Amino acid sequence: MSLFKRKKRNVGEYTGDDYENALRELDSDPDDDFFGTNTFTESASTVTALIKGIVYIAFVIVAACTLAYFGISFFNDIFAFVKEDREVEVVIPEYVTSDELADILGDAGVIKHPGVFRFYAKLKKIDKKEQTYKFKAGTYTVNANTNYDGLFLSFVEKKIITTVRITVPEGYTVDGIIDLFLAQGIGTREGWVDAVQNYDFGEEYPYLADIPENEGRIYRLEGYLFPDTYDFYTGMPEYYYLRRMLDRFDEIFSSELRDACEELGKSIDEVLTVASIIEKEAFYANDYELVSQVIWNRLADGSPIAYLECESTVIYAMSHDLGRKVTEADFSYVSPYNSSLQRGMIPGPICNPSYNAIITSIYPGESTKPLYYFVTDLDKNVRAASTKKEHDQNIEDIKKEAAQAH
Repeated sequence: MSLFKRKKRNVGEYTGDDYENALRELDSDPDDDFFGTNTFTESASTVTALIKGIVYIAFVIVAACTLAYFGISFFNDIFAFVKEDREVEVVIPEYVTSDELADILGDAGVIKHPGVFRFYAKLKKIDKKEQTYKFKAGTYTVNANTNYDGLFLSFVEKKIITTVRITVPEGYTVDGIIDLFLAQGIGTREGWVDAVQNYDFGEEYPYLADIPENEGRIYRLEGYLFPDTYDFYTGMPEYYYLRRMLDRFDEIFSSELRDACEELGKSIDEVLTVASIIEKEAFYANDYELVSQVIWNRLADGSPIAYLECESTVIYAMSHDLGRKVTEADFSYVSPYNSSLQRGMIPGPICNPSYNAIITSIYPGESTKPLYYFVTDLDKNVRAASTKKEHDQNIEDIKKEAAQAH
């Protein structure tokens, strides 16, 4: 703008305002387009964005190729898809760990990625499986074209593996199961008891963490070792056999049954405890429902009878504690398992029940009136009753039948 104020006057047919407007037009940015935008700047921005896009795509391609390369390399090292076929001599010292083994094999050129080997060993819990992967010191010749699993087994003592078939009968106790395995020369009693009571199965069977630490409970895993016929490897640690039986229990006690327990407001341990008593008290499966109803009715809130009064519970405790058969004179034995002295639920299962007993514990059925008593007759059939008077009559009838039989 001019420093001096111009006097507006007409120039020909143009006014002073027309003159000022013409000057402003001359001062405008020559690069501005029709709409007042800078055409040069916009073009530069487009080129910059295009370059950035190309660089980003190139980066992604390079990163993907790098990951693919290392991924293929790692997997090839683990599974030996395409590795050099050559023999290598390695020396394994005593008490070597999987971490140390990784360095030895890496230095010898048997494996390419010792870090991956360590990670794989941790996933497989190699160092924790002492019975299977106890590395033996010595000089070995191994092929570089061997996968990681093969390498782990290359340095352990070779054993002749045999199998044995063992049937765990329905209603067997932990003590009875231990005796079965000891008769086959498998494990020691101390080893079995320690594994049953203390072995950490980790997160394999989460319901084991819910087993209550009831005072006087004899065995932690009582009730959870499912009775069935198994083919086992011999020469394995005790926890291996327990894991097999727990695996079978895990299959049988399905998520549907666990949901049913939750709907009933009962824990798995409570259901198994009642199932174990059913297993021991009823001889025939068609009597399971009657026994189940009596037990649950006595355990219910507001029940007129506070004790289960089942002889099988005290027999379980005495057989374990005294190691002999129980006589009628022993039924006053003081124990948390004596359901004639202990109110309500006993500390835990008294055997490992069958599937039918478990199902009947969860689904006891219904009777026309609540049952609170049962007794077994000469033919081992259960006779249930709703009142003490009915129960006494059932006992009297059985006595008469016994007299007539003689």
